[in-house]
Amino acid sequence: MEKISLSQKDKLSSYHKLRSLFEQNIHVGSIAEPLATCNVLDDALQVKNKMIDYDYDVIGMEESGVVIGYLMRDEIKEGICKDYYRYFSPTELVADSTALITTLLIFKEIDRIFVLEGNRVTKVVTLADLQKPPIRMLLFGLISLLEMHLVRLINYYLPNDTWKKYLQTNRIEAAEKLFMGRKARNEAIELSDCLQICDKRDIVIHDETLRNHLHIESKSKGKDFFKKLEGLRNNLAHSQDLNTQNSWNEIFTIIEQTEEILEICEQI
Repeated sequence: MEKISLSQKDKLSSYHKLRSLFEQNIHVGSIAEPLATCNVLDDALQVKNKMIDYDYDVIGMEESGVVIGYLMRDEIKEGICKDYYRYFSPTELVADSTALITTLLIFKEIDRIFVLEGNRVTKVVTLADLQKPPIRMLLFGLISLLEMHLVRLINYYLPNDTWKKYLQTNRIEAAEKLFMGRKARNEAIELSDCLQICDKRDIVIHDETLRNHLHIESKSKGKDFFKKLEGLRNNLAHSQDLNTQNSWNEIFTIIEQTEEILEICEQI
């Protein structure tokens, strides 16, 4: 792998700092909701009706003041709450200090997680909570960070705007128009800073060196990844439901792939 210049290292350091902001300062507690509870001896159907009234899918169950498990609304029938509760499994429990990006990927396997404050379960996170602003900020930040890395690598491996050979004339003209407008405002930028995500995609997937460095197996797989990433970015930018076009599992896969490419970028 080629060595990078000092200026490139300085840029890389700034990207690491930005990334640590997402990982260290945005925690699961920012999207969690307080966990409503019932008692082990409460009438199950009354609790179920309460859950319907408040639109709860899940409720915690207390015994002697301690939350020992939870009930799923769809599983409750006649009897007492103790007849229907589930124990918390280790995979469902996270500390309130858990990074939000870590929390997000847990949802690949389960539909909800419970948050521990100290040794007590106090909050819950469901798929619906993944639509909240902190998640949107995190995802938009990760995508923006990836775009910044791509510009850095494009400038390094395709200096002097030689990346133009991979773009259509209208895309180059669009970048030049934006560049002139920003230069008129005295912004210290390069033409590559005015590339859109679709432009960066075309450059990366058509340049064999970049594609190999980023461990993108083929042009088709690279195009598929960036198309889905752009769709997610557009949903974030326009405040649309995150899973409008993709299932949650597909979104989690996109995030995992983005994380993998970011890790590679941070080593180049």
